[in-house]
Parts: sequence; C-alpha cells; structure tokens
Amino acid sequence: MNQDEFVIFAELNRDKFDSILKSLQKHFSNMQFGRQGDDWIWIHFSDEKIEIDSFYSMNLELKGKRKQYATAKEILSKIEKDYVLEVFDPPKEDLTK
Repeated sequence: MNQDEFVIFAELNRDKFDSILKSLQKHFSNMQFGRQGDDWIWIHFSDEKIEIDSFYSMNLELKGKRKQYATAKEILSKIEKDYVLEVFDPPKEDLTK
C-alpha cells in the first residue's frame, strides 16, 4: 500500500461549512480557507496539508496522503459528529490526483 497515495478519509456536510471552519480554527492555527463557488479549508502540518473541499463533490471531502490517517482522525475528532456524513475505513482512493 503506497503511503503517499492521495485518499479521501471522510465526507462532511457542506451546509455546515461555517460551523466546521469555526470549530477547526479553535484547534489549528496554520490554516487557509475560502469560498469561491467551492468551499475549501487547508490545514498545514510541517510540509504536508490536509484538504477539506468541495472541488469534486457536492459535499466536503477530507483528503490527504494515506500516511496522514492519524492526522485526519484528529481533525475529525474536532468536528461535530452530526456534520460527518461518512468516514471511509479504509480511506478510498482519490482519483482526481
């Protein structure tokens, strides 16, 4: 299994973007985000990042490299359970990368 493979860890409710963003801002300081037709949040960790966006889905997808599984789980733990639509275990391959 390629640990550098880009995967989707979970799908989140896009209607809750503002609430998800507020929650994550309480826990993570190195973030970028925006709303430009699509919604997106990037959380940076050293030289890596976890992406939460709606670029290829009607909902928000939480994605990153497979090796970031523990980080993705930490991020999910900071989000209201009601905002998480589905967690992929194992993560599913992101065919857009």
